[in-house]
Amino acid sequence: MVQVPLPLGLGGIAIPSARVSPANATGTVQFTDGTTPLGAPVSVLGGFAIGPVTLLGRGQHQLTAVFTPTNPTRFQPSTSNKVTFTF
Repeated sequence: MVQVPLPLGLGGIAIPSARVSPANATGTVQFTDGTTPLGAPVSVLGGFAIGPVTLLGRGQHQLTAVFTPTNPTRFQPSTSNKVTFTF
C-alpha cells in the first residue's frame, strides 16, 4: 500500500494493494477502511489487486482486503490482516 500525507494535516492519499495466493486465483478484492468500502471491488490479475486511489481524512485508519473468489469450489475466500496507520 502507498500512503502519501497531505500538507497541513488534511489527511492523505492511500492506494491499497493486495497479493492473492495462488497467483492463478480469480475473483475480486474489496478494500475497506474499518467497515467503509473503498470504492467498488477490483479484479485480481496475476495474483494482485490494486485498489482505488482514495483520499482519507486525518486520523487513524485500518485498511483490510477481502478476497471473494469467482469459483469458491476451487479457491477459498479470505481476509487480510488489518493495516493500521495515521495521517
